[in-house]
Amino acid sequence: MSKLSKETEARLHNQLVKLGDMMGDGLHHEPDGKWINKEYRQTLKALGMLPKKANNSEAINACMKERTKKVPCGKCQGKLKQTRSGSKRAICISCGGKWQLLK
Repeated sequence: MSKLSKETEARLHNQLVKLGDMMGDGLHHEPDGKWINKEYRQTLKALGMLPKKANNSEAINACMKERTKKVPCGKCQGKLKQTRSGSKRAICISCGGKWQLLK
């Protein structure tokens, strides 16, 4: 995230206060008020106030490596391979069947 200028940061903080006041008045619950939640979240993101999303890919990949060794394909008893990094699904190399291996 790049550094924001003082003017931009001040404008975003003012916008955040205004949107927060609108939410405090309950305007975001109105039928045409969905934009308030969306804009509030975008402003928080622009200011860097939202928490970072947790990245558990390495732990998932390690568990999937063990799980694919132990579990054969349910259709043809073939070998399974993780579909992509961070995924909890596997695909059979032989028949192409997809399986959910972790929850």
